[in-house]
Amino acid sequence: MPSASILCVIAFSRALTAAAITMMALATSGWGAAQSTTLVGKSAVASGAGQPLVPTLLSLDQSLRTQDFTAIQLRRFRDDQGNVVSVRERLQVDANGSARPGFAVTFLQVEGELPGSATDLKWQQKYAQFASLFYTHGTFRVHELTAAASNYTLHDFGPVVRANRAARRMVVFPATVDKAIWVVDFDSLTGVPLYSVEFDSQLHVLAEVEVLSFTNAVAPLVPALSSTTQHNDYNTAIAFMGGPRQMIDPIVALTSEYQLDRVEVRDDPLNGRQALVMTYTDGVDQFVVVQSPGTPDFFAGLPSMSGGGKSIARYRDPAMSVLLFWDAGVSFHVAGRGSLRRLDDLAQALYLQALSTN
Repeated sequence: MPSASILCVIAFSRALTAAAITMMALATSGWGAAQSTTLVGKSAVASGAGQPLVPTLLSLDQSLRTQDFTAIQLRRFRDDQGNVVSVRERLQVDANGSARPGFAVTFLQVEGELPGSATDLKWQQKYAQFASLFYTHGTFRVHELTAAASNYTLHDFGPVVRANRAARRMVVFPATVDKAIWVVDFDSLTGVPLYSVEFDSQLHVLAEVEVLSFTNAVAPLVPALSSTTQHNDYNTAIAFMGGPRQMIDPIVALTSEYQLDRVEVRDDPLNGRQALVMTYTDGVDQFVVVQSPGTPDFFAGLPSMSGGGKSIARYRDPAMSVLLFWDAGVSFHVAGRGSLRRLDDLAQALYLQALSTN
């Protein structure tokens, strides 16, 4: 249910004017019941050391690179029946000067569920598999400053109180219609998001994270055993994998404002297979193209595949789009936020590229 304490109406048109921006909500209409969001007068909140009174993309980028913190927070999901599930988690971030700090996301409990219940165990398992993705892809972050400045604008809606801390409410607005709009409360002292809610262009809530308690320090983190290696580019990664054939260097012209952010090779400890993971960003949003050679084609036995038919499978929920296809023994995944509908066209273009290559 939308929060009674943070109700808002976001009014905008795509030909957005200063007047339309001014009409945007002074609060949000997320799924959950926020604890204590209070709009306060400007005199009640002072800027913290090292942080401007009004956050900028530059200050938010620097906060990600330099700020250690520990937060207890609620992350809200839609379950299979469309109901909102609130999961309490602990987020620990150990900044290292880069845009990819050390971090740990720990499942604590499902709100309203007894420990050990079927729902509780289900979400424990989800966190065991996907906790790192919840942090890297499910929360507002500046991934690349120059691109973010080209593709997004920040709009100030004044001081608030969030998790008993002074914060600043900002709307992060995209330059194109098929991307998320963010409403974020940034901590005035550290610049860390204390609350974020993500909307699509139709103002449907896609994701929501609410900090309940916050400390600007972190205990030493135990380094995770990584099965991922970083590479400079596609050719270096392919050589590292032993030069498997039938893979492609993706042409992503349909998403021209996105740039290649990183190239990784991941090892699956269960089956020994390797996957090439290429992440693209427009500075804030991201999508990934994953290629896994030597993967069985699960579509091969479908009636639609008889006579040489080709298919692309698609999964979409409010927060995520995933498209999957096979060619010449390689599985291809294209995944990103649910609001980025261009991923459908991108998957088709990559499929045609793979067919023409092989």
